[in-house]
Amino acid sequence: MKNSTEYYFVVVIIIAIALTIGFWGAQVVGSLYYNKLTSDNPALENFINIYSNKINLVDDPNELAKMGTIFFKTGFNDLALLSFKKASVLSPLWRDAWVWRGYAELKTNQPKAALTSLKKAENLDPIYPLTYQFLTDAYKLTGDAVSAEKAQEKFVYLSKTYQK
Repeated sequence: MKNSTEYYFVVVIIIAIALTIGFWGAQVVGSLYYNKLTSDNPALENFINIYSNKINLVDDPNELAKMGTIFFKTGFNDLALLSFKKASVLSPLWRDAWVWRGYAELKTNQPKAALTSLKKAENLDPIYPLTYQFLTDAYKLTGDAVSAEKAQEKFVYLSKTYQK
């Protein structure tokens, strides 16, 4: 019988490897299953259509912002963008509508559009740090490293001094 420390060490290593392989295997299978559920899923398309129509019916920018936030949290970035676009149109002087519209544009791979929205937010409130945090990302994604660095510096400075 093998009761040596070496034997137990090898058993622990084998168990750890088996658990790691099982964990990663579950991740791969789960990912494949999720992709199958979400691709060409009529229920998902129906959900998106229903909420797109609901967004078109809402005329309260605050309600649209709440909806947009929920869509962000649930991973429906396109619906969030639709919500914040409408909120920014209904309330063009509302800084937060432009900031979150810019963020939604970043999340949907539209960095040039995000720059436009975030610059509008900057013009409305040039000392709001979050605008510069998102501007930094937008500038980086559009290849403007100099502007990204300036926006980052302003973000850091304003984050230290900004009081809500």
